[in-house]
Amino acid sequence: MYKISTWNLERPSPNTKKTGLAIQKIFEENSDIIVLTETSNAVDLSTTYPYSISTKPYERTPTEQWVTIWSKWQIVEQLKTVDNQRTVCGIVESPFGKIILYGTIVPYHMAGVSGVRYGNLNYKTWEYHEKDLYAQSENWLELKKSNGNLPLIVAGDFNQTRFNGVGYGTKKVRDVLTQILNELEMSCVTEIDFSENYLTEDPRKGKTRSNIDHICVSNSLINGLKSYNVGAWNHFTESGQFMSDHNGVYLEFETQ
Repeated sequence: MYKISTWNLERPSPNTKKTGLAIQKIFEENSDIIVLTETSNAVDLSTTYPYSISTKPYERTPTEQWVTIWSKWQIVEQLKTVDNQRTVCGIVESPFGKIILYGTIVPYHMAGVSGVRYGNLNYKTWEYHEKDLYAQSENWLELKKSNGNLPLIVAGDFNQTRFNGVGYGTKKVRDVLTQILNELEMSCVTEIDFSENYLTEDPRKGKTRSNIDHICVSNSLINGLKSYNVGAWNHFTESGQFMSDHNGVYLEFETQ
Protein backbone atom coordinates (compact mmCIF):
# COMPACT_ATOMS: atom_id res chain seq x y z
CA MET A 1 0.00 0.00 0.00
CA TYR A 2 1.11 3.55 -0.77
CA LYS A 3 -0.02 6.77 0.87
CA ILE A 4 -0.13 10.42 -0.19
CA SER A 5 -1.40 13.08 2.22
CA THR A 6 -1.72 16.82 2.74
CA TRP A 7 -1.94 18.98 5.87
CA ASN A 8 -2.04 22.70 6.62
CA LEU A 9 0.17 23.30 9.69
CA GLU A 10 -0.96 26.85 10.54
CA ARG A 11 2.50 28.44 10.31
CA PRO A 12 4.37 26.34 12.90
CA SER A 13 6.83 28.05 15.24
CA PRO A 14 10.12 26.42 16.23
CA ASN A 15 10.52 24.51 19.48
CA THR A 16 6.87 24.60 20.55
CA LYS A 17 4.81 21.71 21.87
CA LYS A 18 2.24 22.27 19.12
CA THR A 19 4.87 21.93 16.40
CA GLY A 20 6.39 18.89 18.07
CA LEU A 21 3.00 17.17 18.20
CA ALA A 22 2.39 17.93 14.52
CA ILE A 23 5.76 16.46 13.50
CA GLN A 24 5.08 13.39 15.62
CA LYS A 25 1.70 12.96 13.93
CA ILE A 26 3.26 13.22 10.47
CA PHE A 27 5.68 10.43 11.29
CA GLU A 28 2.85 8.33 12.75
CA GLU A 29 0.82 8.68 9.54
CA ASN A 30 3.89 7.48 7.63
CA SER A 31 2.87 8.71 4.18
CA ASP A 32 5.11 8.15 1.20
CA ILE A 33 4.52 11.76 0.18
CA ILE A 34 3.09 14.55 2.30
CA VAL A 35 2.22 18.01 0.96
CA LEU A 36 2.46 20.52 3.80
CA THR A 37 0.85 23.94 3.48
CA GLU A 38 1.48 26.96 5.71
CA THR A 39 4.66 25.30 6.93
CA SER A 40 8.08 26.59 7.99
CA ASN A 41 11.71 25.80 8.75
CA ALA A 42 10.48 24.51 12.12
CA VAL A 43 9.29 21.35 10.36
CA ASP A 44 12.25 19.33 9.06
CA LEU A 45 11.31 15.84 7.92
CA SER A 46 14.53 15.09 6.07
CA THR A 47 15.49 12.13 8.26
CA THR A 48 12.54 10.21 6.82
CA TYR A 49 11.77 12.18 3.66
CA PRO A 50 15.06 12.71 1.79
CA TYR A 51 13.47 14.60 -1.12
CA SER A 52 11.67 17.92 -0.86
CA ILE A 53 10.76 21.01 -2.86
CA SER A 54 9.26 24.23 -1.51
CA THR A 55 7.68 27.46 -2.58
CA LYS A 56 9.72 30.63 -2.49
CA PRO A 57 9.23 32.43 0.88
CA TYR A 58 7.66 35.86 1.07
CA GLU A 59 10.01 38.62 2.22
CA ARG A 60 7.91 39.34 5.29
CA THR A 61 8.08 35.68 6.43
CA PRO A 62 11.49 34.39 5.23
CA THR A 63 11.44 31.25 7.42
CA GLU A 64 7.99 30.14 6.23
CA GLN A 65 6.92 28.27 3.12
CA TRP A 66 3.37 28.23 1.86
CA VAL A 67 3.91 24.75 0.39
CA THR A 68 6.53 22.06 0.83
CA ILE A 69 6.37 18.61 -0.76
CA TRP A 70 8.20 15.98 1.29
CA SER A 71 8.79 12.65 -0.45
CA LYS A 72 10.34 9.26 0.25
CA TRP A 73 10.49 8.80 -3.51
CA GLN A 74 12.96 10.73 -5.62
CA ILE A 75 11.84 14.07 -7.02
CA VAL A 76 13.70 13.95 -10.31
CA GLU A 77 12.77 17.41 -11.59
CA GLN A 78 11.13 20.57 -10.25
CA LEU A 79 8.69 22.16 -12.69
CA LYS A 80 7.75 25.81 -13.12
CA THR A 81 4.39 26.81 -11.67
CA VAL A 82 2.04 29.74 -12.12
CA ASP A 83 3.05 31.26 -8.76
CA ASN A 84 6.29 30.12 -7.11
CA GLN A 85 5.23 31.52 -3.72
CA ARG A 86 1.94 29.61 -3.44
CA THR A 87 2.47 26.56 -5.65
CA VAL A 88 5.27 24.06 -6.18
CA CYS A 89 5.53 21.07 -8.51
CA GLY A 90 7.85 18.22 -9.35
CA ILE A 91 8.10 14.97 -11.24
CA VAL A 92 8.30 12.09 -8.77
CA GLU A 93 9.82 8.69 -9.59
CA SER A 94 7.35 6.45 -7.77
CA PRO A 95 7.43 2.62 -7.57
CA PHE A 96 4.58 2.56 -10.09
CA GLY A 97 6.06 5.07 -12.54
CA LYS A 98 6.58 8.81 -12.84
CA ILE A 99 3.88 11.17 -11.61
CA ILE A 100 3.49 14.94 -11.51
CA LEU A 101 2.92 16.13 -7.95
CA TYR A 102 1.58 19.67 -7.54
CA GLY A 103 1.23 21.34 -4.12
CA THR A 104 -0.98 24.39 -3.75
CA ILE A 105 -2.83 26.93 -1.67
CA VAL A 106 -5.87 28.41 -3.43
CA PRO A 107 -6.67 31.93 -2.12
CA TYR A 108 -9.28 32.20 0.63
CA HIS A 109 -12.53 34.15 0.29
CA MET A 110 -11.11 37.54 1.34
CA ALA A 111 -7.95 37.30 -0.75
CA GLY A 112 -7.41 40.50 -2.69
CA VAL A 113 -10.21 42.21 -0.74
CA SER A 114 -8.30 43.24 2.39
CA GLY A 115 -5.44 42.17 4.64
CA VAL A 116 -1.67 41.93 4.29
CA ARG A 117 -1.51 38.40 2.94
CA TYR A 118 -2.62 39.28 -0.59
CA GLY A 119 -3.06 43.03 -0.32
CA ASN A 120 -6.04 45.12 -1.38
CA LEU A 121 -6.53 44.35 -5.08
CA ASN A 122 -10.09 45.68 -5.31
CA TYR A 123 -11.47 42.17 -5.66
CA LYS A 124 -14.86 41.06 -4.40
CA THR A 125 -15.11 38.12 -2.02
CA TRP A 126 -14.24 34.80 -3.71
CA GLU A 127 -13.16 36.62 -6.91
CA TYR A 128 -9.43 35.95 -6.48
CA HIS A 129 -10.21 32.35 -5.51
CA GLU A 130 -12.09 31.80 -8.75
CA LYS A 131 -9.50 33.61 -10.88
CA ASP A 132 -6.71 31.55 -9.35
CA LEU A 133 -8.51 28.25 -10.01
CA TYR A 134 -8.55 29.08 -13.72
CA ALA A 135 -4.90 30.20 -13.68
CA GLN A 136 -3.75 27.08 -11.87
CA SER A 137 -5.79 24.78 -14.09
CA GLU A 138 -4.08 26.20 -17.17
CA ASN A 139 -0.77 25.46 -15.45
CA TRP A 140 -1.89 21.88 -14.66
CA LEU A 141 -2.86 21.28 -18.30
CA GLU A 142 0.40 22.77 -19.57
CA LEU A 143 2.48 20.62 -17.23
CA LYS A 144 0.66 17.46 -18.31
CA LYS A 145 1.07 18.24 -22.02
CA SER A 146 4.75 19.14 -21.73
CA ASN A 147 5.59 16.02 -19.71
CA GLY A 148 4.11 13.23 -21.78
CA ASN A 149 0.67 13.36 -20.15
CA LEU A 150 1.96 11.81 -16.93
CA PRO A 151 -0.62 11.23 -14.17
CA LEU A 152 -1.16 14.40 -12.15
CA ILE A 153 -1.86 14.71 -8.44
CA VAL A 154 -2.78 18.13 -7.05
CA ALA A 155 -2.88 18.39 -3.26
CA GLY A 156 -3.11 21.15 -0.72
CA ASP A 157 -5.39 23.77 0.80
CA PHE A 158 -8.18 24.44 -1.71
CA ASN A 159 -10.09 26.75 0.65
CA GLN A 160 -13.45 25.26 -0.27
CA THR A 161 -15.55 22.41 1.09
CA ARG A 162 -16.53 19.83 -1.52
CA PHE A 163 -18.92 17.46 0.27
CA ASN A 164 -22.64 17.91 -0.34
CA GLY A 165 -22.31 21.49 -1.62
CA VAL A 166 -22.35 23.10 1.83
CA GLY A 167 -19.86 24.86 4.11
CA TYR A 168 -17.01 27.16 3.19
CA GLY A 169 -17.25 28.38 -0.39
CA THR A 170 -19.94 29.25 -2.90
CA LYS A 171 -21.79 27.14 -5.44
CA LYS A 172 -20.02 29.07 -8.18
CA VAL A 173 -16.46 28.33 -7.08
CA ARG A 174 -17.30 24.69 -6.40
CA ASP A 175 -18.80 24.41 -9.87
CA VAL A 176 -15.70 26.04 -11.37
CA LEU A 177 -13.42 23.45 -9.79
CA THR A 178 -15.77 20.62 -10.76
CA GLN A 179 -15.73 21.80 -14.37
CA ILE A 180 -11.94 22.14 -14.37
CA LEU A 181 -11.45 18.64 -13.00
CA ASN A 182 -13.87 17.19 -15.53
CA GLU A 183 -12.03 18.89 -18.39
CA LEU A 184 -8.68 17.62 -17.11
CA GLU A 185 -10.12 14.13 -16.51
CA MET A 186 -9.35 14.30 -12.80
CA SER A 187 -11.27 13.49 -9.63
CA CYS A 188 -11.26 15.13 -6.21
CA VAL A 189 -11.09 12.00 -4.07
CA THR A 190 -11.52 13.90 -0.80
CA GLU A 191 -15.03 15.25 -1.35
CA ILE A 192 -16.56 12.85 1.18
CA ASP A 193 -18.04 13.16 4.67
CA PHE A 194 -15.05 12.60 6.94
CA SER A 195 -17.19 13.09 10.06
CA GLU A 196 -18.66 9.62 9.66
CA ASN A 197 -15.47 7.66 10.29
CA TYR A 198 -12.48 9.97 10.72
CA LEU A 199 -13.04 13.46 12.14
CA THR A 200 -14.55 14.17 15.55
CA GLU A 201 -15.87 17.18 17.43
CA ASP A 202 -13.43 20.02 18.02
CA PRO A 203 -13.13 20.36 21.83
CA ARG A 204 -13.04 24.17 21.58
CA LYS A 205 -15.69 24.83 18.95
CA GLY A 206 -18.00 21.95 19.77
CA LYS A 207 -18.42 20.87 16.15
CA THR A 208 -16.63 18.72 13.61
CA ARG A 209 -14.40 20.53 11.16
CA SER A 210 -15.51 20.68 7.51
CA ASN A 211 -12.64 19.66 5.25
CA ILE A 212 -11.18 22.20 2.80
CA ASP A 213 -7.89 20.40 2.09
CA HIS A 214 -8.05 18.15 -0.94
CA ILE A 215 -6.28 15.64 -3.14
CA CYS A 216 -7.19 15.59 -6.85
CA VAL A 217 -5.94 12.77 -9.05
CA SER A 218 -5.88 11.93 -12.75
CA ASN A 219 -8.60 9.43 -13.58
CA SER A 220 -6.05 7.39 -15.51
CA LEU A 221 -4.24 6.72 -12.24
CA ILE A 222 -7.29 6.20 -10.03
CA ASN A 223 -9.01 3.88 -12.50
CA GLY A 224 -5.90 1.72 -12.77
CA LEU A 225 -5.53 1.08 -9.05
CA LYS A 226 -6.29 -2.28 -7.48
CA SER A 227 -7.91 -0.50 -4.52
CA TYR A 228 -7.86 2.80 -2.66
CA ASN A 229 -9.13 4.41 0.50
CA VAL A 230 -9.47 8.05 1.50
CA GLY A 231 -9.16 9.12 5.13
CA ALA A 232 -8.41 12.01 7.46
CA TRP A 233 -7.06 12.87 10.90
CA ASN A 234 -8.07 15.53 13.40
CA HIS A 235 -6.16 18.77 13.98
CA PHE A 236 -5.93 17.85 17.67
CA THR A 237 -4.66 14.82 19.57
CA GLU A 238 -6.84 12.27 21.36
CA SER A 239 -6.19 14.18 24.59
CA GLY A 240 -7.38 17.45 23.02
CA GLN A 241 -4.02 19.14 22.34
CA PHE A 242 -4.07 21.20 19.14
CA MET A 243 -1.56 20.60 16.37
CA SER A 244 -3.07 22.92 13.74
CA ASP A 245 -6.35 24.58 12.76
CA HIS A 246 -6.76 22.17 9.79
CA ASN A 247 -7.31 18.44 9.67
CA GLY A 248 -5.10 16.29 7.47
CA VAL A 249 -6.32 14.07 4.62
CA TYR A 250 -4.80 11.14 2.79
CA LEU A 251 -5.18 8.80 -0.15
CA GLU A 252 -4.05 5.24 0.53
CA PHE A 253 -3.89 2.89 -2.44
CA GLU A 254 -2.67 -0.37 -3.89
CA THR A 255 -1.52 -0.70 -7.49
CA GLN A 256 -2.19 -3.62 -9.83
